[in-house]
Amino acid sequence: MKTGKRLYINITNRCNTECPFCCMYSGKTGRRDMDFETYKKIVDSCDKEFELQLEGGEPLLHPDLYLFLEYARSTGRCRKILILTNGLLLPGHGGRLVMFAESYKIPLEIKVSINYWLIGENSDHLEQIRNFLFATEFIPDMAVICNVRLRDYGDEALRREVEKDPLLLTHSNIYYLQAYGRLSEDSRYAKPVIVQNIEEFELYASDGTSFGTDLIGRSEYEKSLVVC
Repeated sequence: MKTGKRLYINITNRCNTECPFCCMYSGKTGRRDMDFETYKKIVDSCDKEFELQLEGGEPLLHPDLYLFLEYARSTGRCRKILILTNGLLLPGHGGRLVMFAESYKIPLEIKVSINYWLIGENSDHLEQIRNFLFATEFIPDMAVICNVRLRDYGDEALRREVEKDPLLLTHSNIYYLQAYGRLSEDSRYAKPVIVQNIEEFELYASDGTSFGTDLIGRSEYEKSLVVC
């Protein structure tokens, strides 16, 4: 078990797609970007070494994303940064993310979603992720993890596509969708569980509200922040 704390921060409820299973009810109707002062207050409230996980929505849409990264680095207490993304905007951000990792030697992990909806949005989604994996494979302090989310039906071809590609498979976690957010009432799927390898963690909504370790509570609160 690692010492320290991980901060899970939803920095926006805006997204560039409308996944029908989104755990945070995010989408194109979202209008909320966390302001810098709220973000700074969250980071400053952690008086120990920490890991930072930036979530959304789509974090790559946030206009102050790189200011957020720079501030976390400037504290001298940030041991690792993780960014959750659907990957659709990665081609326009890859170079800058690589530059950050190489410049500051802080481990940077990009968690990229793969699912049927995103492939429907962009037929080149898997190929773009392959290209990003290839480009970052040997960059020190940078890692890419693919979170492959499957339905309980209809995704056999997607699983095969991932499993036949050694590069994709090596970097992938394959699992089923979870019953929270827009799938909270779907009995086909299991409720989410956060498995931690660090002493403490805390979850924050896109307006800065803390939910402690209550993942589902944060999810349902985010629903109330989305413009319908």
